[in-house]
Amino acid sequence: MGDKLFQEEQGPGSDDEVNLLEAGANYGWPYVAGYPDNQNYVYTSYATAEKCNTLPETIGDTKFETSGGAAPNKMVAQKETDFKQEENYRNPLKTFFTVRNGHNMFDPNCPDSSYLCWPTAALSSITYYPKDGKVKEWRNSILVSGLKSGGIYRMPLNGNSDDVQGELYKHFTSPSRYRNVEVNQDGSKIYVMTDTAGASLGLDGKQNMQMQNSGAILVFEAK
Repeated sequence: MGDKLFQEEQGPGSDDEVNLLEAGANYGWPYVAGYPDNQNYVYTSYATAEKCNTLPETIGDTKFETSGGAAPNKMVAQKETDFKQEENYRNPLKTFFTVRNGHNMFDPNCPDSSYLCWPTAALSSITYYPKDGKVKEWRNSILVSGLKSGGIYRMPLNGNSDDVQGELYKHFTSPSRYRNVEVNQDGSKIYVMTDTAGASLGLDGKQNMQMQNSGAILVFEAK
């Protein structure tokens, strides 16, 4: 957007991020996920664990988590606050979502696919809603799409368009996987591309395997 480059990225089990990218900046990964707050994440080095080649490749189906729960024997772990922050370190503009230690990563609403209920949105794309867009309330906002959350998240920016200011809003919620979001030139239309298949959260907050409007391009128009 202009001379600014915004980026979205998915977190390990919480703390998806929206960042304002700067040349030479350090955003902390893999030592920091979200903010350096020691909440629901600890960096662990699998290569330092006993018999590391026998460890499971996935986290969600194991009895230990990226959240700082029990880790395999003798694995080197590092708290987020132990990461040395140089002058080029930058925090994210927004996280999806920051939760406390002890958060239940195995929600009974998602018995077969626990990751669907993790405190993330599975961000998949990002775009900018212009300052002169048709919808006044949306002007100068960042829009991001969510795969498992089936929605478009809107984040108003400050006057300099370099930081998030105000509340987070979710729009166009459906039991779908929103792969990409784009805005037309005058801001009167929002285009959303959906996945053909996959898993998402239903409107009832439970795991859902039946996609609505699968493999489609949806158009939301301001009248």
